[in-house]
Amino acid sequence: MKFLVDTNGWLGFFEGKDGFGSEARKVMETNPGSCWISLASVWEAAIKVGLGKLKVDYDLEKGLARLVEQNGFHFLGLELEDAAAARSLEPIHRDPFDRIQVCQAHRLGFTILSRNPVFEKYGLKRIW
Repeated sequence: MKFLVDTNGWLGFFEGKDGFGSEARKVMETNPGSCWISLASVWEAAIKVGLGKLKVDYDLEKGLARLVEQNGFHFLGLELEDAAAARSLEPIHRDPFDRIQVCQAHRLGFTILSRNPVFEKYGLKRIW
């Protein structure tokens, strides 16, 4: 099984945040090679950092890359197929970063690691 780690998932895991899902943490600790972080999620975090809405203790370019590598995770690039699939995605949720992750998870058969239950409304399995 492979897992797509939502923004709140990797932020919580790497920063040891309170309220982080125990099941998600267990998956990330025991199956690190099966955990993927979408570049859309990194893009979302970068925008929030740039706007001052999010603070992280590391540089998103070099520091995040180091954390991903040290923990055995992988980055998931954006594919044309995923971007185009967003056109037919039900308008359940309007967040473009979550929507592209929905498309990625559907195409690849990934389970989502996220505190956000909206992913289940798209028929995806979610662990938190």
